[in-house]
Amino acid sequence: PPLQGEALAEFRREAAQRPGWAKDYLGVKSGDSMDWSFDAYSKACCITFCETGLSGPELCEGGSNRAVDASNLEEFVESAAYWWLREGIAPQVAAFRQGVEDVSGSSSAIWAFEASELSALFCGGHVEWTKEQLQGHLRPKGGIDIQDLDLLVEVLARLTPDRRGQFLEFVTACPRLPPGGLSAAEISVSPAQPAGSLPRARTCSKELRLPKYASAAQLEERLLWALDNAEGLYDDDRMG
Repeated sequence: PPLQGEALAEFRREAAQRPGWAKDYLGVKSGDSMDWSFDAYSKACCITFCETGLSGPELCEGGSNRAVDASNLEEFVESAAYWWLREGIAPQVAAFRQGVEDVSGSSSAIWAFEASELSALFCGGHVEWTKEQLQGHLRPKGGIDIQDLDLLVEVLARLTPDRRGQFLEFVTACPRLPPGGLSAAEISVSPAQPAGSLPRARTCSKELRLPKYASAAQLEERLLWALDNAEGLYDDDRMG
């Protein structure tokens, strides 16, 4: 049966004190901090009940003076999620809603559309590119083999529009091309290890980290698996 009550609390306390948390979950590969437990990390970094744990608006009264530990970690995650997904964006959502109402006037017909339909209307739908555009605008980086880049172009050129949107979101955090198209997206491609592992991405720099593959078929299989399963793990070594 699942742990409950004091047994669950004790399990969490023990897990928080277990060495190696920084290595397993933060990807720290060297130095003394590699063996940090969660408790050691949260104390060393002074994680508190603020928006990011380090800074930003307080998530509760006196949040900047309330330390995060194993006993209140679940509360911190729920409070942060509430801020990021509801309270913190409420002004922007209200402004967007008011803007839509201003444009549509007194008509309520616009609210008959689903969210996905409104997104397509306002932001565009299908992602279009050609093999020539991919060859001209994907930026090689870090000494990537031109043959590996050619395999990528071959695979991307035959993706469906929905898959292209997934790829853009994987690499740039946005499922649509910016104004100016593929050239304005500024996507770079760099080599990664080990060969045959899953591709990874750094959305902040719009960089695809591409391992070497034996064929376009293998690249396509690994890329599609990554697109379908990598939410929140774009730059995580566990994807290898």
